Amino acid sequence: MDSNNTLLITGATGQLGAFLLAELLGWGQSPAYSGTILCAKRPISSFTQLECVAEFYAQPSKAYRQSHIHFIDLDLDSGADSAEWLAAYCAQHQLPIVSSVIHSAAVIDVNQSAIGGNKNERITAEMLHLAEALGVEHFTHISSIAVMGGNAPLGQLEILEPKDFQPTKKKIGLGSYAKSKIYSELQVWRAQQEGLSTTVIRPGVILGIGPLYRAPQELWKRLWKGTLPFATDGCSGVIDVRDVAAIVYAVHQTRTEGPVIAVAEHPTFYELLLWMQKGLGKTRKIWFLRATPWLNRMRAVSFLSKIPWVGKYFTAQMRIMLFSKTQYNGSTGRAFLKNGYRNIEDTAYEFGLFMRKQAEH
Repeated sequence: MDSNNTLLITGATGQLGAFLLAELLGWGQSPAYSGTILCAKRPISSFTQLECVAEFYAQPSKAYRQSHIHFIDLDLDSGADSAEWLAAYCAQHQLPIVSSVIHSAAVIDVNQSAIGGNKNERITAEMLHLAEALGVEHFTHISSIAVMGGNAPLGQLEILEPKDFQPTKKKIGLGSYAKSKIYSELQVWRAQQEGLSTTVIRPGVILGIGPLYRAPQELWKRLWKGTLPFATDGCSGVIDVRDVAAIVYAVHQTRTEGPVIAVAEHPTFYELLLWMQKGLGKTRKIWFLRATPWLNRMRAVSFLSKIPWVGKYFTAQMRIMLFSKTQYNGSTGRAFLKNGYRNIEDTAYEFGLFMRKQAEH
């Protein structure tokens, strides 16, 4: 029974973590989790994302502060020390020892920084050490479709399945975030081979809401300010953050091994931006660039990166995103949703309306 268990969540003050907590509170499609929830956070973390999500669900801003939810400052860089501290915390507060972990914390690599990627790898390793030290029964890891392989040339259609995995950090064109997710997932599979019960979930591009100044809302911020000059007919797998949260909760409860692919649709980036822009009530023109074979070869050409208003967007990873035609089979994730995936155009409009209200205030 949930009431006799303690669940540890990392990244609870981030976008996905906040929606996952909402799901655990029964605000989404799932029944409320009745056990104890420990939400690991950094001492400097704010609660603005959680308050934003509470507002979205028409809940009081402090609705997530309930007696069975504990927000704890935890050093994720030291698994053994954290395990000892957690055991003492549970004993002090007369709580059941941590029995399962959902690891959703990650540094989002907006600027292709190697520091963020290395930190993701290190935190995952330490969380697995913590899980081993505490003897947890199950460990759920939030990975990414960025880890998946693919052999088709850039710009050609390819559909990837859960079995597709690119277990190398040397894949050309990948940013440090993608590389860190590959390496992190390898560590989880290794822990599984050593006897730990694990689940791996690979979400696509997560469309959500939150404070405009936070990294996950970079697209919303640029659309609001009118600083996204162009888009292409390249595509990637996209999913509503509420669906990711529901899948994570359901998969964790059933302890499905995975990997579970959480992808709803594959709109072009041009379509996605127009849908988001509509919700924001913005009409600034976004120039359309067709991903022709000539443009695909821009991976080897650098002159676009020298144009001031284009260059800062035209990183190696961004070129792949802009011109990719890769699609992902999300049927494994769909199986855990009562009504299937949400329509992404509807999601973009609904979230856009909310983000507009946030920006105007």
